[in-house]
Amino acid sequence: MQDVGLARLARLPIWPAAPTIAPIAGGRTNENFKVDAGGRSYFARIGVDLPHHGIRRVNEVVSHRLAAKSGVAPAVIHAADGVMVTEFVEGRTLVQGEPLDDATLLRIAHALRCLGEAAVPLDLPPFDPIATCRRDLGALPPATLSDERRRAIASLLAAAPTLAADRLIHADLIPENVIVSSERATLVDWEYSGRGDAAVDVASVILHFGLEARQAALFIAACDGAAPAAVAALQPILALREALWCEVQREFAGLRGDLAEYTKMCWRRLDRLTP
Repeated sequence: MQDVGLARLARLPIWPAAPTIAPIAGGRTNENFKVDAGGRSYFARIGVDLPHHGIRRVNEVVSHRLAAKSGVAPAVIHAADGVMVTEFVEGRTLVQGEPLDDATLLRIAHALRCLGEAAVPLDLPPFDPIATCRRDLGALPPATLSDERRRAIASLLAAAPTLAADRLIHADLIPENVIVSSERATLVDWEYSGRGDAAVDVASVILHFGLEARQAALFIAACDGAAPAAVAALQPILALREALWCEVQREFAGLRGDLAEYTKMCWRRLDRLTP
C-alpha cells in the first residue's frame, strides 16, 4: 500500500525538483510521508473519506486552511483527490503519557486562542462529541458492549452539557497531533475538525495529556473562553468518544498497529472518570 502512495506522491507536479519520499510511522486512518525536494521539506498525507468516523477530506482541507491562516497549522501546499501536502513542521511531536511542562502548555493555549479568532464558514459541519458518541454507539453490533456498559453510556450521555457551535475547533487534540518548538505549538491532523464549542478542545487537552488539577486550572485560564464547568463535564464524554472510536475502528477496519492496547487504555481511563 505504501508503494502505491509513494508512486502517487512522486507523480504530483508540485515538486520543485525530483522528490525523495519516506514513509512516516503512525497514523491510524492515513498514510503519512515526509518529502524532500529542492532544498525544502514537506509533509504529505493520503486518506479517503471514512463515513464510519464522519471524516470528509473536503472539510478537513477547509478547516486546515483556516487554522493555517490563523498561524496554528502548517500551510497547505496542495490538496486534491485525497492527497494533502503541507509545509513540514520542525519540532518535537508530543507523546502519549509524557509529562507536560507549563511553558509547553501555555504554547498550546496560545494556539487555541488564535484558533478562536478564525472566521468559521456557516457551511462547515459541526463537531459535537455527544452526537458522535451516539452515532458510534448505534454503529456497533449489540454484542460489542455489555448491557451494563450500554446503560452506563446512556446515563452519561443523558447528563451531557449543551454545547455551542460557534468557533473552529480541532476536535482531536491527542499528544501526537501537537508539534512543539521553542516558539510555538503547531496543531496537525484536522480530519475531525469543524464548528464547535471551545470547551471541547480545552477538555481534550486536559484529558489526553493527563493534566493534574493545578495545570488544568492554569490551562483553562490561559485559554480564556471555555467555561470550567463545561470543561469538567466534557472529560468523560471525550474519554467515551475515544473508546467508542476504537471499537468502531476495529469493527470497520480490523485490529491494526497498537489499536488493541489503545482500546484497553481508553476504556480503563473512562472507568476511572466514571466510578
